[in-house]
Amino acid sequence: MVNQQGTLLKDTSETIRIEYLNKVINKAFINWFIGYVEGQENIFIVNRRYLRFELNCTVKNQSIIYLIKNQLNIGVIRRLRFLDTIIVEFSVQENVYDLLKLIYIFNGNFRCKLKEQYFKVFYKKLKVKLKKINLLHLLPEYKEGLKDVSLNNSWLLGYIDSRVLFYGRWHKSKKLLNKEGKEIYLCCIFWHLDKELLYKIRSILNLKNNVEFKSKWNLPFYKLILDQLDEKIIISTYLKKFKLKSAKKNRYKYWNILLKYETLYKNTGFLDFNKIEKILIKLSSTINEDELNKI
Repeated sequence: MVNQQGTLLKDTSETIRIEYLNKVINKAFINWFIGYVEGQENIFIVNRRYLRFELNCTVKNQSIIYLIKNQLNIGVIRRLRFLDTIIVEFSVQENVYDLLKLIYIFNGNFRCKLKEQYFKVFYKKLKVKLKKINLLHLLPEYKEGLKDVSLNNSWLLGYIDSRVLFYGRWHKSKKLLNKEGKEIYLCCIFWHLDKELLYKIRSILNLKNNVEFKSKWNLPFYKLILDQLDEKIIISTYLKKFKLKSAKKNRYKYWNILLKYETLYKNTGFLDFNKIEKILIKLSSTINEDELNKI
């Protein structure tokens, strides 16, 4: 049964319903949350002793962690020191009812094959645990298959908040030259460990560039660059409807201003390079070293 606050009681004898979750948690948030998680790396952790769901971020983005905890009403938050950096961690581990809530949110709702595979191991481990404590009837049937990436919901927003970089710089070129012989280069960089997910994003955005394989410090990943004006306008239009939640919204503000200048140049042939240079400096100052290493 469910109490008046919508909390799953531990003495329940009926299956949790996804309809119940949709009433308690905003559906747009669920789509965003799934996209954000699919942009992360190792979040479904399983070993011999326990299973654990974990998200980490820097202090700069800690508002995301608190948003997730408040919306889901599960888990714990703690601060950890890693070398010279403070990490904010959200985790769900011991409470099987909280873990079941995650199962209902993610089951059958992945776009990323790699994350779906990790989730399947997580699901099987929880199944064993529930069987031991006679709560197996609470576990829903596992749903195979992946969903499509769409511009009609907030999944892509979550992925952008998690794994996309808005970038701008001066670039030597024979076109769009100013008196200093430099061109404004504006792009949006998608990156992930799952090549197929980037191909899905490439398809839905109708991008011209191919997915590239990269490696940094022997760590392989894939990168997709969105740098054509019509492609950038698609992202800008999408983000007018679905608003960024992470600290990237500050960077995107400057990126979007530069996009307006780029559009203006295409239409009029005029650019105010003094203004553009000031905005580029602000955009660059919002990019941290880890993100620059991925470029």
